[in-house]
Amino acid sequence: MGKLHDRMEAGVDAQHIALIIPTCGRPDDLAACLRSIAGEADGSVAQVIVIDDGADELVVVPPEVGGVPVVKRRNAVRRGAAYSRNLALQVLADEVDAVGFLDDDARLTPGWLEAARRELTRARGAVTGPVLRFDRGIVSRARQLRYNDRYAPLEPGQAVPFLAGGNAMVWRDLLVKAGGFPDTRTMSDRFLVRRLEAAGGMTHFVPDMVVLHRNSKGLRVAVREAWRAGLLDDTPLTGTASERLSGGMRAAVAGEHAPAALLNVALDAVYLGGRERARRSQWRARGARVVPRASTAKR
Repeated sequence: MGKLHDRMEAGVDAQHIALIIPTCGRPDDLAACLRSIAGEADGSVAQVIVIDDGADELVVVPPEVGGVPVVKRRNAVRRGAAYSRNLALQVLADEVDAVGFLDDDARLTPGWLEAARRELTRARGAVTGPVLRFDRGIVSRARQLRYNDRYAPLEPGQAVPFLAGGNAMVWRDLLVKAGGFPDTRTMSDRFLVRRLEAAGGMTHFVPDMVVLHRNSKGLRVAVREAWRAGLLDDTPLTGTASERLSGGMRAAVAGEHAPAALLNVALDAVYLGGRERARRSQWRARGARVVPRASTAKR
């Protein structure tokens, strides 16, 4: 890995950072995201790269934010966040040694950049942090409940099997060696963690790397993403679907935010349906005549 090994052995922090933001049809959110970067920008931020993912109206960005140059590229047609992030890697400045990833509807909180640089140590491949909602509504709350359940058992600095594509920083050389983000519509960030690990770097959780995020894109999108996740997720499965869903129902009714928790149970049922569809498709592809029942595990 060349430069990466030299840097890791020397214990050097990231000196030149690029922040990458895919965007599509959310100009107000993008403007707020850029303002939050301006508030955090210091001498370590070398460039901000915005990828217009085939928006109906051309994305307009300022030439710089907080004194940092802004580079824009555009996909002729919509290709998704993973493809857009990989496209941005092609226009990184030569001096960039670490890459941060944000969503266009994310907003950095004070201290994000300092925490990311401090925690992206020579022994770590990537760092990621909490995502907290700034919008309201049941879909947003449901998503936040899922995030909170993920974060609750974690210790600061713990190695984790996930990475928030809208809240992360990765060593550039490791990212290139790993081949960038897998070009999938859903779960690309989780699959990236596996690539990074295979390339020699773990992902670690940093509680101080907080971004505020528009959690809800609407119920239709939430259902679609749950289905897609089910189709793609290949993690080991335990238990049965009925046990999982009935347990979720009991916990939701007994919990503090029952409506949002019950929505999560419904989305989990959609996810499990996607897993079952994928399983059956695999068996058909193998020419199997009998399809045994699958068990299930948490996403």
